[in-house]
Amino acid sequence: MAKENKPRFSSPKSSVSKSTPSKPTEPQTPQEKPAGAAPTQPTQSQAQSQSKPEIPEEEEPIPDLSKLPDLTQGIPSTLEYETTGASRSSHSAVEESEAAASGGNGRAKGELPASAYISSADRRRERMFRWALVAMGLSVVGGTAYLGRDWEEDELAKHADAPNGWGFGLWWNRAMARLWETKSYYQDPAFDKLLPDPDPSFARPYTLCLSLEDMLVHSEWSRDHGWRVAKRPGVDYFIHYLSQYYEIVLFTSVPLAIAEPVLRKLDPFHFIMWPLGREATKYKDGEVVKDLSYLNRDLSKVIIIDTNPTHVRAQPDNAIVLPKWTGDSNDTKLVSLIPFLEFIHTMDYADVRKVIKSFEGTDIPAEFARREAIARAEHQKRLEALRGKAKPSGGGMSWLSGLLGLKPANMSLMVPPEGEENPAEALASGKMLQDIARERGIRNYKMIEEEIRKNGEKWLKEDQEMQEKLNKEVMKNMQSSFTSWFKPAEETPSTPSTPEKSA
Repeated sequence: MAKENKPRFSSPKSSVSKSTPSKPTEPQTPQEKPAGAAPTQPTQSQAQSQSKPEIPEEEEPIPDLSKLPDLTQGIPSTLEYETTGASRSSHSAVEESEAAASGGNGRAKGELPASAYISSADRRRERMFRWALVAMGLSVVGGTAYLGRDWEEDELAKHADAPNGWGFGLWWNRAMARLWETKSYYQDPAFDKLLPDPDPSFARPYTLCLSLEDMLVHSEWSRDHGWRVAKRPGVDYFIHYLSQYYEIVLFTSVPLAIAEPVLRKLDPFHFIMWPLGREATKYKDGEVVKDLSYLNRDLSKVIIIDTNPTHVRAQPDNAIVLPKWTGDSNDTKLVSLIPFLEFIHTMDYADVRKVIKSFEGTDIPAEFARREAIARAEHQKRLEALRGKAKPSGGGMSWLSGLLGLKPANMSLMVPPEGEENPAEALASGKMLQDIARERGIRNYKMIEEEIRKNGEKWLKEDQEMQEKLNKEVMKNMQSSFTSWFKPAEETPSTPSTPEKSA
């Protein structure tokens, strides 16, 4: 019996074989081909690999950390790097565009004139610029010709050095004179006479000009309070006391619109007679100058007190320069000037400039106190020498004043008002002339303060009512002048003519 053939089933093998480490294959040497064999064509991948040479990988350089900026001192600025980089990129972009324009198939830039590359807008702009230059030149020539025209009758008297005429030199002189007048309009004070003519009834022989900023007041600004203005210690006493001897003028370098509110609070009773602001100053060499020659006063009787030497450089002999007040509440430098200024009025000096010149380079209050002490000692010696002489029968007052060398101008102090000590007895007791004047000045000051305490509120109320009335009148005039342009002209009624009676 034949054997039964049974089918054989092979066991399925795992599709995933275990990976075993393979040995590195050695490079195979190309096999030698038989001589008669045809050469085989290389594949595309082999051709690419043969055409591109292998580039060995370069190692990345290790940066030098010592050249890095020290960030502990702050972040360094990149402005220089950005500007140099921007300029390089712009230059390279221009070079690339020029190379593309000249090296391409298109037309090179050099084949056409430069005007072919200017747009119509640029041509229009250049044409307008040329016309603007022509118009500017014509306006300069026409303006200069207009400035050189003949003077009017009222102008001819002021410009005698540039008379009328048709000569080129005369025409040029008139043009330059008018040009300097235009310049002086912005540099010189607003008026030739800053103060009105002196009033004979106002018996003040001297004029005292005071600065405002850092002398009478001091202003400060802070985040908490904003602007604040402090008044100098003793400024009320200084102004009220000297107002009986001097015509007080406020001469400040700030605009009057800014100084006026401060002055209204500083001097509500108008002891300061005339306020002058920046409009009254002179602008010269980049500095503000307070020129006293525009005050319409005799300069031999004018004193100015300021804190800036450049402000008084026009008349330095009339000036007393104080250091700036910075807000010290214990300051006494301003009040200490009162005896010196009172002495000038008492002695009735003809020229105050000589007196101020004698104190040049010194601290005036301290130097005046020293000189007064010396004069007081000399006065006592003279009194001791005069007490042994016989008194003439003509009168004690004239005899004593003659021996003491008093001038007739000082004799007004020798007439005692009611309730005052006899000046002859005061001098005989050892007092000096300035002592008598000081006692009288203090008495007048107390009377002024008493009047302010009694009637001050009433004066302020009247002044406020007057100010409101003036403001209403100004506003009314402004409104009427504005609305008058829109109102039709009023026609005057014509009287009807009576018909003539027929005969």
